Amino acid sequence: MRTAAPGAKDAQRRPRRMRWANMRTLVAVAVLLAAGIVPVSAQPGQPASRCTHDTFPVGGQNVAVTACAGAPDSGQTVAVAETLKGAGSSFTHTMSIQVLPGASASRGVDDVALAPLGLQYTLHLTLAYHDATVVIEHALLLPGAIPLK
Repeated sequence: MRTAAPGAKDAQRRPRRMRWANMRTLVAVAVLLAAGIVPVSAQPGQPASRCTHDTFPVGGQNVAVTACAGAPDSGQTVAVAETLKGAGSSFTHTMSIQVLPGASASRGVDDVALAPLGLQYTLHLTLAYHDATVVIEHALLLPGAIPLK
């Protein structure tokens, strides 16, 4: 009959401890994976840095506006895709901005009717494009020219 060495039975029952080096590696990999996944999910097809996100109160509901700049077309114009989301629906609207050589920023004005969201308003937006990024500089709600931003 064989007998186990003293303490051998206890060693079999205890779970193995994770070493600190392995834990740090696991955490580092998890952080890198999370950092790689989050920007991709921000706006499909567009880098997160090219998009701007704003939310405005309109007619008793919040309207979220996401504007994403495309790549400059021959250095002359930039296409901007605007996605507007209301309480129960969303739609996409496109516009373009003329790129001015040597200017600190190029601007474009866009009027977006909010009828697809069931709202009888128009959003008057001033968008600025600089270094492959678009931002909403100003927003007015029409009629009434109510400043939102």
